[in-house]
Amino acid sequence: MLMHVRPGVFLRRDPVADAAPVVFDIPRSGAEYPRAFRATAPMADVQRSISMYVEEVYGNVPDAGATWLYACFPNVFIDANRHELDIDPEAIEGEWPAALQPGAKTKMGIGLIPMVCAGTTRLYSGKLPVAEVRARLDDYYWPYHNELARLLNAQRERHGIALHMSCHSMPAIAAAGQADAGQRRSDFDLGDRNGTTCGAEVVDLVGSVLRGFGYNVTNNKHFIGAECVRKHGNPQNGIHSLQIEMNRSLYMDEAARTRRPELETVRAHLTELARQLAAYACSRSAA
Repeated sequence: MLMHVRPGVFLRRDPVADAAPVVFDIPRSGAEYPRAFRATAPMADVQRSISMYVEEVYGNVPDAGATWLYACFPNVFIDANRHELDIDPEAIEGEWPAALQPGAKTKMGIGLIPMVCAGTTRLYSGKLPVAEVRARLDDYYWPYHNELARLLNAQRERHGIALHMSCHSMPAIAAAGQADAGQRRSDFDLGDRNGTTCGAEVVDLVGSVLRGFGYNVTNNKHFIGAECVRKHGNPQNGIHSLQIEMNRSLYMDEAARTRRPELETVRAHLTELARQLAAYACSRSAA
């Protein structure tokens, strides 16, 4: 298996053999804290923001012909699944050179540059300098998205199609402040931004495979899909981007933050999902 590294930014594992135009990206599970990250919050709270073990659960997809792309940096440092202008102007020191677009998540403190962790714990004692925020974008956010775009565009140009699965995890029970607060979430929630980032046939295939393993699967119920699929999905031009939210209780003890034995079973299921997506993509390849 070929591995490509941009230290601190991303790891990429290429398919072992019979490469298919399929990419699984894991943007919010990194745990390599950059030296520039100087949070004052307790590390135990900081780490609760990370979607732990997602990169492991999808770790065998290269065996099925897919590319695996993993953001090494923690989303609590800069969140690759947020828009580059989704910044709270009150959280930065200095003037941003463009009009900012803070959304609902930013108002909750979890935008592009999170300002809280573990729900309510403040990450920093004060504001962040504009230069520091720009460095996070230039050195981490854009290199990751540029690599993802390069992979998808190259596959689409060669094959006429590229399938992009953006891999995330969600708490089993929605926290206070969420639209589904207190509810038990499905095993998998598939987000295509209400039909705009991925063709229905691809969404149906993913749902069918996962239901075949006995999972409860919903569509656009808990999360419709955020920046990774919005930025890269272009089904009219052959790039199909789908956000896959996986219930953490399937593979980890959320309270202890440890792996459960079932992780291996889920990993086998997701490797089979990759295999079926690879077969689908290859059957529609123009190469």
